[in-house]
Amino acid sequence: MNRVSKVRPGYDWGDRSASWAGVISEVVDVGAVRAHYLRTDATDRARADALPHLLIHPPGVGSWTWMDVIRPLSVYGRVIVPDLPGAGRTKPSERRAGSARAGARFLADFTQALGLDRVVVHGHSMGALVGVLFADLAPERVARLVLAAPALPGRPDPPRFPALWRLALAAAPTLARIPMRAGIRWKAGMWRRWRDDPQDPQLVGTMRSMGTDLSRVSPELLGLIPEEIERYRLSWLMDGALNAAVSAISAMTVDQEPVRQALARISAPTLLLWGTADRVIPHALIDDLVAAHPDWAFEPVDGIGHFLPWEAPETYVGVVGPWAAGSA
Repeated sequence: MNRVSKVRPGYDWGDRSASWAGVISEVVDVGAVRAHYLRTDATDRARADALPHLLIHPPGVGSWTWMDVIRPLSVYGRVIVPDLPGAGRTKPSERRAGSARAGARFLADFTQALGLDRVVVHGHSMGALVGVLFADLAPERVARLVLAAPALPGRPDPPRFPALWRLALAAAPTLARIPMRAGIRWKAGMWRRWRDDPQDPQLVGTMRSMGTDLSRVSPELLGLIPEEIERYRLSWLMDGALNAAVSAISAMTVDQEPVRQALARISAPTLLLWGTADRVIPHALIDDLVAAHPDWAFEPVDGIGHFLPWEAPETYVGVVGPWAAGSA
């Protein structure tokens, strides 16, 4: 059993790493769900009127993906990072949890439970999709919106044979369980080997295929990743990850229009971040988003891949923090 698999309310992640000191695990009841979240208070340097920052992880992983951003960002206000139901340490009340729309509904209830009237929302990758749907569902709560390497539909391009796509997506959560279980073992083993051999060709090659340079990622976070991957042997986490993947693929293929309409309705100031080495979210998609939303601020981050919060947390905060505070 690893050291952090059973974190309890009040757990200070500084016990794991000094760079995470003051990042606390808490739980709150959101309807029938007992939700886990990370939080840290604003530092003395934060403005008295600074808004809280709500960070949304890509569905199917967990709040831990933001770990290296949380403390640096607290210079600009307190930071709250929930685990969406079916991910991280938030066990869902239903098996079909994990979709982007369900995540948006959860965030509306979560922010109400914590008394968060106005927040700066950050969404990374598929978390940006959840952020957009949340901003559409509860626009009065979203003061500003940050979309980092967003998994969103670009130029309208409906797939051929949409009925077959929908059938395949409906069957995917059931059919993919066996190969996913094998993949978890393989993936966790690959990360463990990397700790012994930082030049392990399998992992380095896999991450480079996404434009990610592992040498930029903190050793603390790299050590946490295999432990979190191992947890996906839990059936509810596996279900959440599969449902999340289906939801994102559907939103970017056969069900683009609801997301496009939500994007068109966003009134909050929005910042789009994208690493120029990102091979997951293509340049063409970013060009489409910029062209469709000329009122958004756009900041390319040179030489960084898809995992912006991992590879360049200080750069991320240095760009986003002043913009969120209205001083950029």
